[in-house]
Amino acid sequence: MRGMNATPPEHIPPAGPGLPVAPAYPAPLAHRGPAPGVLGNQGLRLLALLLDIVFAFGVLFLVTAGADLVVTFGGTRDNAPFHLTALVTVALLFLYSPLMTARCGGTPGKLLCGLSVVRLADGGPLSYGAALGRHLAHLGMWLVPVLSLLDPLNCLWDGLRQCLHDKVVGSLVIRRRMRPAPVAAAAPVTRPAGS
Repeated sequence: MRGMNATPPEHIPPAGPGLPVAPAYPAPLAHRGPAPGVLGNQGLRLLALLLDIVFAFGVLFLVTAGADLVVTFGGTRDNAPFHLTALVTVALLFLYSPLMTARCGGTPGKLLCGLSVVRLADGGPLSYGAALGRHLAHLGMWLVPVLSLLDPLNCLWDGLRQCLHDKVVGSLVIRRRMRPAPVAAAAPVTRPAGS
């Protein structure tokens, strides 16, 4: 398919004295996004998500168990220590994924799996606002039955392996550590017998 945004030859202004000649078709657009070998593997993304869920629930379990011990053995009659659990839950919601993604390039699960979240446009780090939007879009899609399935499945057929929550903010998950590309073995040079 020829360039859809190209100017047809009949619409090119004629070149006059001192006027540059306009090309019939613009130069091909640069490849959008990184090469496929740079993109994060879907299996690693799933493993990173599971690690983050285990970590978050582990933190909540420890805080809740601590609050339970204070209520049980501390002799308090109110549930004030359990408010700490709600506070930690809100902190995890607004700080864990968004702050870690903005500051470190990914959550601990992603970092352990060798993945990083970057902007699609230029490969730079996400701002806190973009990371928060990505995280909230991810959580919001979990609440909608059809979107909760389409969000991660989109990563399987999308050319840039973006989930729907990545598309919302224009983010991309890439591999942090790249293995060097294999070097093709050079063919042995044969010399003629007379040399």
